[in-house]
Amino acid sequence: MAAGFSRWSVSYNKWTDKLDRLAAELPQTQWSALPPADPLQEQYAWLRHQPGESQQAQTFAVVRWKQEGDLMWRYAYVVCQPQEVKDPKAIFERHRFKGAKEQGFSQLLSDLDLHHPPCLELTANQAFYAIATLAHNLLVTLKILELPQEVQGWRVRSIIRHLLTVPVTVSRHARYAIARVCIPAGWMRWWRLFVDQWVPKRKPGHPVMELVDSA
Repeated sequence: MAAGFSRWSVSYNKWTDKLDRLAAELPQTQWSALPPADPLQEQYAWLRHQPGESQQAQTFAVVRWKQEGDLMWRYAYVVCQPQEVKDPKAIFERHRFKGAKEQGFSQLLSDLDLHHPPCLELTANQAFYAIATLAHNLLVTLKILELPQEVQGWRVRSIIRHLLTVPVTVSRHARYAIARVCIPAGWMRWWRLFVDQWVPKRKPGHPVMELVDSA
């Protein structure tokens, strides 16, 4: 990654009236081509401006967009050093990717209530967070691979509420304890398919003892 690109990626969102006027005055030739057959009209360009708090002019990557039927453009800006980055669209793609990663970490912390470390020992907390991250990844994988399309927008907290936090009744019969999980009737078929596919089954007969070579 270019050094200038990695150093600068700062959203500029205060006192944008001047930037909006300058962007509106840019000729059409300085904007990127409109995407074909896309209801979201989005274009990118470079803009030079010296904010009041800056000692020198800054280069801004600017994007403007509007939906079909909108009369006015909306603008967003990222201040950067474009010497080694030739495309302003790449600036915004990196900025959006960064925001998506931050949102993912936020969901991990909030959905699994990990804002406060549970243990007094640093090593124990590291292990706790590692297990929590594995659990988060497994639940997201479960959603993507197994759940229907209409629930693909669920956060991890919704998966936990609908699939893991379910009523259970426990009863004893002879020497066995039986747990009955109460789930909606519509989930029964999916539940059986999931168990058949992912839960390992022991073959008939006595379990085979595996010898592990300790040498």
